[in-house]
Amino acid sequence: MSNFNDPELSYNGTPLSQLFADEKPGWSGYVEWEKYLDKKAIAKEILKTHKFTPILVGIPSILLHLLIFSTSSFLSRIPILSWSDIVGKSITKPLGLKSIVDFSWETVQKEKPDLIHLLDFPYNGETRRDQLLQGKITDNKYHFVRNHGGVPDIDEDSFRLEIGGLVNNPVSISLKDLRIRTSFQVTVTLQCSGTRRIEQIREYPGDGDELINAPWGEGAIGTAVYRGVPLKKVLKKACGGVLPECQHLEFIGADTYFKKGDVFNYAVSVPYRKVRANEEVLLAWEMNGKPLPKIHGAPVAHSDYRIHRRPQL
Repeated sequence: MSNFNDPELSYNGTPLSQLFADEKPGWSGYVEWEKYLDKKAIAKEILKTHKFTPILVGIPSILLHLLIFSTSSFLSRIPILSWSDIVGKSITKPLGLKSIVDFSWETVQKEKPDLIHLLDFPYNGETRRDQLLQGKITDNKYHFVRNHGGVPDIDEDSFRLEIGGLVNNPVSISLKDLRIRTSFQVTVTLQCSGTRRIEQIREYPGDGDELINAPWGEGAIGTAVYRGVPLKKVLKKACGGVLPECQHLEFIGADTYFKKGDVFNYAVSVPYRKVRANEEVLLAWEMNGKPLPKIHGAPVAHSDYRIHRRPQL
């Protein structure tokens, strides 16, 4: 397991390694922000005392020219790659979390070495055209990645999926308990809404976020076969069903997400009507017949997006 904290940094005499410690044993890189608003406020205060150079301002002018005007999709994305790593480390370092950046990149090198690396951190990797054309199913090592934060290092035996909110019975479920349920398989094609953003960036670079939007070409798309248990069956059998007023499910991850001087646990949602309608919304632990890669949300993801931690209704 990885050590994600810098023990030398402190806040008002308290080591940041203690203040922003891993939330659970076996969950390296998972700092809980949403439950502890005071901790979140301290992180925001620390970040506020540091001045971060906007990424497009920091890029040397000759490289920015290449980014905006080059007709080569490869050349046009070179400047952002290394500069995003510098900016990512500058944002995580004040919180003692710089190692999140390092571990995320180590994971990329193991699981996605041959993608077009658009951003080092948060990692964004695009599938090359020849990789997409190899077959109807995209190989795990070639499937695109659109991350918003770091990649946590979660031990399977320590993993628990927490389901709470508008359910009859809140539960905490282990990966072993999920796997003993009847599994289903679905084939899912995912496409990032930022596909071909490089064309937009040439017209308008962005709104000045500390972490720039990735300059996607046409390879932010992939098809994979996922195996897992339908979420609606878990809600029914493990939670005793949902309350009548339930309309949406929010999936809250273990990854730390930085945006405009604040920190979050990254979250997405899905309408309950979609979950209820069919089995395609899975809690998946397998991708293309292999264990789910860390960079895609291992040990468990849902088939529309990755989930490290819990759905909240």
